[in-house]
Amino acid sequence: MKLWRKFSAFISGEIILNWNTLTKCCLVMILGALVYALWISWYLFVFSFPTLKYWMNVDLFYSHLTLSIIIFFSYLLLAWLGWKFKNNTWVKDYFPYFSILYFGSTLIYGGFNIGIISPATIGSYISLMSVGVVLFDRKIIYSAAIPISIFMLSAIILSSLQLIPYAPLFSQELNGTILSENPFWVNSMLILSFPILLFSIILFEILLTQWRNREAQIQNMSLLDPLTNIFNRRSLAQRLMQMQLEQTAYALVLLDLDHFKMINDTYGHDVGDLVLMKVAKLLDMHVGQDDMVGRFGGEEFLLILNNKNTEQTIFIAEQCRKLIEQEEIILDHEQKLYVTASFGVAISEQDQSKEVVLRQADQALYLAKHKGRNQVRHYAEIQHD
Repeated sequence: MKLWRKFSAFISGEIILNWNTLTKCCLVMILGALVYALWISWYLFVFSFPTLKYWMNVDLFYSHLTLSIIIFFSYLLLAWLGWKFKNNTWVKDYFPYFSILYFGSTLIYGGFNIGIISPATIGSYISLMSVGVVLFDRKIIYSAAIPISIFMLSAIILSSLQLIPYAPLFSQELNGTILSENPFWVNSMLILSFPILLFSIILFEILLTQWRNREAQIQNMSLLDPLTNIFNRRSLAQRLMQMQLEQTAYALVLLDLDHFKMINDTYGHDVGDLVLMKVAKLLDMHVGQDDMVGRFGGEEFLLILNNKNTEQTIFIAEQCRKLIEQEEIILDHEQKLYVTASFGVAISEQDQSKEVVLRQADQALYLAKHKGRNQVRHYAEIQHD
């Protein structure tokens, strides 16, 4: 369970997305080494059984095995060099282009040997291209994809004209059969394409999940106030617009911290920020699930209460006022600071725009300040005066 939680955290995080290009290249080199290790294992396994060896080109055994082993160790060497000299400017600039081109070239070499248009080759080509354009800058991918694609097209044409052998790794006996009906060929295609397809699917899933999480975080950040971590003015405006369109009854409580400028001037902006965060937390804990609280601007906060009448709204506002008044804010040297807030309440009416209700709440807030601050006032009081 712990291992699965760590894996889930890895996928949900932004580890790969936040890696620099050089680190991603080192990852690709490691994946290339793993692919070739599996290919070499398959090659040795096939030649261990005479019935399977019959379908292979024996003349290429030592040369192909030697070259595959060299490629395997070269992948490990390149991964080590990329990591070792990751701070070198020249390595940063040119290693990504070389490593990705090398990765593609060595894999297409393997694809040429088993059949340039075989399912394993074409499937691997498409899979790696799909992951590559997400993982790397387009210039890096195109610098490798263009020459590799040209090679593939040339190999397809030349092999179809019988100017070069098709699938030289396999014997003439195998190439002379109907490949799709040959169990050895079908199983070989599955085995050879499996590691690339598996790595591609895992990488693509990780990248896609991390990409979605990043988009969600960006979306979330655009709706929240960065200091207080409650909704910002934009979110409040969107909620009011939605309620207006749906003709939902609501109440507004607009509050302003009393003498906040004096707090900033006396104790500094750090203390002012602390006060804002404390008040925001109190308000956020006190509103209901259907309600909304946000920072309206500066030291002003706005509560949007869903389907609340005048008595309910004033009661909630009064509770918030008392909570703020009683909250102890501990400063350095155990010094305590207390703050108060003034509240203005307004209730929406049918066919009334959100701008009108906001203006009424603002006028009620002005009345609360005019009457001595640290109190709750309703817009109806202004109408009765």
